[in-house]
Amino acid sequence: MRAGQGAAAHAENAPEQVKDLSDVPSFPAIYAAALDPRSRLGGKRGKRGAGGGGESLPSIAYRVRKVRIDAERARDFDHLMGGPATDLVHPGVLHVLAFPVSLALMARRDFPFPLLGLVHLRNQVLQHRPVKVGDLVDVECRVRDLRPHRKGRTFEAVSTILGEDGEIIATDVSTYLVKGGEPSAAEPSGTAPSSAASAGAVPSSVASSAESAGATGANASTSVGGRSRRDFEPPQPTGRWVLGADTGRRYGAVSGDVNPIHLSAVTAKAFGFPSAIAHGMYTASRAFTEARVDLSKPLRWDVTFDAPVTLPGSVLVAFEDDPSVGTARCVGWKPARGEKGPRRCFEVEVTTLGR
Repeated sequence: MRAGQGAAAHAENAPEQVKDLSDVPSFPAIYAAALDPRSRLGGKRGKRGAGGGGESLPSIAYRVRKVRIDAERARDFDHLMGGPATDLVHPGVLHVLAFPVSLALMARRDFPFPLLGLVHLRNQVLQHRPVKVGDLVDVECRVRDLRPHRKGRTFEAVSTILGEDGEIIATDVSTYLVKGGEPSAAEPSGTAPSSAASAGAVPSSVASSAESAGATGANASTSVGGRSRRDFEPPQPTGRWVLGADTGRRYGAVSGDVNPIHLSAVTAKAFGFPSAIAHGMYTASRAFTEARVDLSKPLRWDVTFDAPVTLPGSVLVAFEDDPSVGTARCVGWKPARGEKGPRRCFEVEVTTLGR
């Protein structure tokens, strides 16, 4: 599969530009840009950036060439997720490798929505072959598929990981919600991830809670995710994760994602959260590791976020394997407390392909 196979125009039919960056952007610089009052379309983002309609996504992709998969980071990531360090790279490492490039694109002054307010609804990684520690890859990031949602608007941020010969190694599709604007029944959120990625195609457009997984906002509430809390009947738990107050700081140290909402109660309260919340991609990556997936084979990793995991705190988890179709599933939830019923926080499904 080659990069050119996925080239397609945006809905606006504007030709895509590709901007080459000299290096992967730093998270502090991204957050500084996101907080800069000037990064609001010259102060005109306002209603347009609240999902009120009339927005368009920039027809530009960011690209960083020859990014090396760092052995120390890959090892630390494996250990943080509770697994042994291996020569094969956890797909969560590919996500954190591309994530700052994607965020830098969304922190542009002409991006129609404020970065620090996006809600990460879903994430899908489609990996065509294993990646080894020390490999050199190219990273391309773009945005696409802006559409109405009953809570505002959604769009996809697509990161493509390519080999030195242009071979597509993996695509990472994060679906974000922009809250606000007129309600719409056009997409009842919680639907399956992009059909293009699911089918193995390269994402279109020549070409993610506050994210709890990413530096963007806050994990979706159950209502935002389109699945009522009353509909959730938890399975028999197979384990309990006890997460310390330093969970966000530990993940931030490995991933580089130092969004204040994940670091401490003090910094989270400055952004309207009563306590720190875990990165969504931390919970997703830990579930992936505990599912004991064979990293030597192609795979698809689907994640849906429903509610934030507060820190410190604990979540019950249940794992279920289906060897007949090569899937492993995990659901994580907060147990019932008093009059409050159980609340699903996330669901993860990993499918081994080409068995």
